[in-house]
Amino acid sequence: MHGSRMFVAVVFASIAVAAAPTYVMSESTTEKVERKAKSAAKDAKAGISDSWLTAKTKIALFADERVKGRQVSVETVNATVTLRGKVDSDEAKAAAASVAKAVEGVNSVRNDLQVVPPGDRKMTDASDKDITQQVEGRLAKDAQLKKVDVRADGGAVILTGAVPGIGASARASELAREVPGVRSVKNELTYDAARREGPRVSSPGSQEVMGMQQALKDKGFDPGPIDGTLGPRTTSALKEYQKSENVTITGKMDRDTAAKLGVKK
Repeated sequence: MHGSRMFVAVVFASIAVAAAPTYVMSESTTEKVERKAKSAAKDAKAGISDSWLTAKTKIALFADERVKGRQVSVETVNATVTLRGKVDSDEAKAAAASVAKAVEGVNSVRNDLQVVPPGDRKMTDASDKDITQQVEGRLAKDAQLKKVDVRADGGAVILTGAVPGIGASARASELAREVPGVRSVKNELTYDAARREGPRVSSPGSQEVMGMQQALKDKGFDPGPIDGTLGPRTTSALKEYQKSENVTITGKMDRDTAAKLGVKK
């Protein structure tokens, strides 16, 4: 009887020992996956530049009808957005902060906007036709924006077409919002790799690299100068982007990477 009990105890102990490594291994694997996920998210967030956040915040602000003040400036330092300028009411000031906080990648918002009621300021009752003409006139003065299509509906301006990058897109929203009578700006502009900023280079390969550099910059990865040269800085930015998108890290413009960036290869 005593021998039977000892045998059963040994069997259970053996099962426990055999199962323990599996549990530990499973737990370790889970933790490893979680660490990798957190690391990837952190790397992707770190890759978003302050200039990218500034542009995205401007586009969002000018699209919101609650933010009635047209003299709003945006500055971003280390993912902290600072709002300065004048708005018409406390509600507009609060709305501006809310819009900025909602932009992906923004860590915090410093709201230094001043509330200045319209008072006796003359209100402009502009027709959609007048608004469209004025916005088109402003955009036509900028070589990167002169081909943007403009439409106005009840004071709401819609911008469509292609521009070189997010900086030009934000500038278009800002110029349109400054036109008297405009209530909001819906920015539907896309980025065209064939119209990227930078020096003109005759080599097709250089043009492709320039398109890639601008696309990386638009997505918050700093490739250095948009010069069509695949140097160490551009290669490093490309690798960081590939890592954030979970594609094979080659440091080269392969088909998968080109498709992710939206650049023709």
